Amino acid sequence: MEKNNSLAVLQSPAAYEDQFSEYLNSKGRNDDNSHITRNDFPPNFIFGSATAAYQVPAAQGGRAPSIWDTFALKTPGRIVDGSNGNVATDLYYRFEEDITMMKKMGFDAYRFSISWPRILPGGRCCAGINKEGIDYYNNVINTVIKHGLEPFVTLFHWDLPQALEEEYGGFLSKQVVNDFREYVELCFWEFGDRVKHWITVNEPNTYCINGYAACTFPPSQAISSAYISALAPQSKDSASDQAPPDVELTSTPSYVRSTFNSLLRSSSSTFNNGTNIPPYRGLHHDPKHLLSIFRSSNINNRNLYGSGSNEHDPKNAYTAARNMLLAHSEAVHSYRTKFQGHQGGKICITICCGWFEPLNEHDQDDIAAQKRALDFAFGWFFEPIVTGHYPQNMIDYVPPENLAPFSQSESQRLKGSYDFLGLNYYTGIYATNNPDPQCEDGYLKDQHVKYQRVDEKNDCKLTACEACVDPVRIKYHQDHLANILKAMHEIKLLGGLKKREITDAAETEVEKRLKAVEK
Repeated sequence: MEKNNSLAVLQSPAAYEDQFSEYLNSKGRNDDNSHITRNDFPPNFIFGSATAAYQVPAAQGGRAPSIWDTFALKTPGRIVDGSNGNVATDLYYRFEEDITMMKKMGFDAYRFSISWPRILPGGRCCAGINKEGIDYYNNVINTVIKHGLEPFVTLFHWDLPQALEEEYGGFLSKQVVNDFREYVELCFWEFGDRVKHWITVNEPNTYCINGYAACTFPPSQAISSAYISALAPQSKDSASDQAPPDVELTSTPSYVRSTFNSLLRSSSSTFNNGTNIPPYRGLHHDPKHLLSIFRSSNINNRNLYGSGSNEHDPKNAYTAARNMLLAHSEAVHSYRTKFQGHQGGKICITICCGWFEPLNEHDQDDIAAQKRALDFAFGWFFEPIVTGHYPQNMIDYVPPENLAPFSQSESQRLKGSYDFLGLNYYTGIYATNNPDPQCEDGYLKDQHVKYQRVDEKNDCKLTACEACVDPVRIKYHQDHLANILKAMHEIKLLGGLKKREITDAAETEVEKRLKAVEK
């Protein structure tokens, strides 16, 4: 370990318990967590960093196209600056220096994802195994271990082989379950002697929502009207929903025009008394900056958008999620029956979920909406791997023809299909009851929930150095770490924290604009 006092690890559990008691008696009893260090955490708590296959390593090494390549290269207007993952952050050639940097920063682990089309360009073994891709990941894993870090490997981080998407519709077909099992078994065979922590799927809910409901990710062709409706603010006192007269949007696809107008509306949202939002918080964004984003991008070039019909099917998100859960359970079953006994590793799934609060904490409808929001985001995937069935809120609110139940054998295989659990979280969101959602049928409508993201005003005039002088966020991370420590001792749950990203990563155009509004 580097000689860094703030990251040193205690060797004695007894000494750790004494130090935690000291922490509770000092820092834990007031609001000052500025002195929290690595020493405050137990020796087996893992601090790490994570990256995603398409966003960082580039397309070299015999990797075949994934659905993200198709999305970025054929519809570049939907990606910031029209960029793509052909080079990305060049991790393919620079992984050694990046891993060295992680070690110097004091990380204990590196979580990265294996690109399915880099290993199996045609999606399955019979279409050929790319030895160059296997050699690359062997080199990455060996370098991680050489630097004293522990590899955590994600098997699927959204980059489905384009060949399988074209052949049978990807995760909309149950055929993907067997192809995924074949792919992960190859990974277990090639890398399992050194990899002891496997994640089957990263953020399956994000993949299904953005790929089939909001339609901001592949394999979608166009942003859905349901997503546009979800962006609109609750307040009726907001600004005009029309673009200023000096902005030419008439030639822009209608869904892009709607996104722009909805962002203008949300730029000046106001909130009524009685909500759970602190009075000094609100959605702030300078409309002039929004205009500059649209003027400087390729947003008005109609040729940069997909030409597909993108017909909306309200059950698609649920179908993809169901097949993804079955693929996960098959991967876990295969690992446990064929590999775990002699390799000695663990396997899980990683789910994404922000925390939800009722917009009005005294309104029973908003309290119920908050619970539905958690079930539709987290419970959608967590409940099946624990109990073998969907959350009751989803059973009650989703039309039964769209939410196919699991068979008895599927349910049994899903139950307990995790050795540990990964949870990605980014922010908190307010939820309010929406009795009559004005949007297309499907996932975004079925919840009967309206979401409100709230944050401070973004100052685009700050330089990078000036923006780093940020005591508010520094204190946030200190307090957050202190509460993680507290939670560990109260409920004995947490085992590690991984910060994304160690490197810059590609963002979709919609992600970028939303972050501009939220930050």
